[in-house]
Amino acid sequence: MTATRGTYERFTVPVVGGDLTVGAWGAEDAPVVVLVHGITSNHLSLAVLAEALPEFRVVAPDLRGRGRSSVLPGPWGMVRHAADVVALIESTGGSAVLAGHSMGGFVVTEVARARPDLVSGLVLIDGGLPLRAPAGVDLQTVAERGLGPALQRLRMTFPSRAAYREFWRPHPALGADWSEAIEAYLDYDLVGEEPDLHSSVVTEAALQDLADEFVQPRQPSDLLGAYRGAARMLMVDRGLLGEAPGLYSAEERTAWAAALPRLAMEIVPDLNHYTLVLRPEGVAPVAAAVRATLRG
Repeated sequence: MTATRGTYERFTVPVVGGDLTVGAWGAEDAPVVVLVHGITSNHLSLAVLAEALPEFRVVAPDLRGRGRSSVLPGPWGMVRHAADVVALIESTGGSAVLAGHSMGGFVVTEVARARPDLVSGLVLIDGGLPLRAPAGVDLQTVAERGLGPALQRLRMTFPSRAAYREFWRPHPALGADWSEAIEAYLDYDLVGEEPDLHSSVVTEAALQDLADEFVQPRQPSDLLGAYRGAARMLMVDRGLLGEAPGLYSAEERTAWAAALPRLAMEIVPDLNHYTLVLRPEGVAPVAAAVRATLRG
């Protein structure tokens, strides 16, 4: 499955400081689904999922500081990203189902909290519930451990796109599931000219955004504010490096399920944080959750 099959196109939406780049799939008069990517990613990381929703108008932004939106100025953080996504939804002329992967889950949660009137459904894809750092460990160390190659690459240059792909091939969460969609996503991430290519992701944006993922609400119910629509979350038991446990431990999942009973939670087995949106076995339940959420 390629990243640009079907009616894929790109457009821009005016936001504070410039233009937000957005990828889009499907007919313009179809119900809108907004997909939001992760912390060091871009919209093409969600192309496989977008193509699994052919009955929708799927729009997916490059978040501020990433992809073709990397030139947008800071500050970054969930509130700023949410404002950008609100501008995108308003440009479509109505409300939308929001689905966010990893950090994208935090962004769409903030949109639902701040502008529930624009959200017709909410799907969190292994992200969106505040994280907890191990006791005595600073966020920089957490970032280095958790993001691993994803953060390392932001400080590197590459002589060619082929070299960038080879940097990623040994990644423990991706190697066995390599695909054309992954290559298209990686190629799009690179900016500059050979032999001085580098990731489009702004390091300062990633680090500032990471800090927001650890901010705890005063009360768990505050997380979604006045949003009362359908909300679902899909999680995996393998993390960013294919390790166990996943982003959320069993204990954390149990605690959040009790604290947010209106957030329907589902564990997708045998996948990791990335393959949940890159493999058919992951994309199928995510797409089903989007459809179910729209039905309420």
